[in-house]
Amino acid sequence: MEMSVADSVLPVRAGSSSDVVLAELRPLVVRTVRLIVGAGSTLAEDAAQEALLELSRSLPRLREGRAAPAFAARIAARVAMRAVKRERRFAAIGLRSPDSGWAASSVQPVEMVELKEAFDRLPPRQRATAVLRLYVGLSEQETAAALGCSLGTVKHQLHDARRALAAYLNGDAATLEETDT
Repeated sequence: MEMSVADSVLPVRAGSSSDVVLAELRPLVVRTVRLIVGAGSTLAEDAAQEALLELSRSLPRLREGRAAPAFAARIAARVAMRAVKRERRFAAIGLRSPDSGWAASSVQPVEMVELKEAFDRLPPRQRATAVLRLYVGLSEQETAAALGCSLGTVKHQLHDARRALAAYLNGDAATLEETDT
């Protein structure tokens, strides 16, 4: 019988290797970071590795195994937001050029390309909120805890993200702004 993430966290708290838990949580962490930072960029890959390292160090502090996915998503979102902010600061002072981080592939359907472009144009805070709520499936409370903000802020950010995505997909690209709200 295969162990669940919740079952495999208990031995980590007792000092055993975290390899099994990390292997199970890695896809969630990598997807979360890539969706927030932008897939295909070296920044996203570096941030994903940083998030996995931070998760590895933090696992012994996890009290409940069933909270492991939310715990991992929280760490991934926090690391991704730090990476995006750091990259913006570097771009602002001219050390790096802004990088979209993602190149559209001719293999993907046009609708997916448009959605990805719209999603990538969201301000990082809205994008992080949307990833955690809509993709990862965290509750509003878990999303607020992961992002270190209030429940009202999560609701507001998600509302704005949905409105901006809908406007962009309906042809109003000017609706999406590059600044974080």
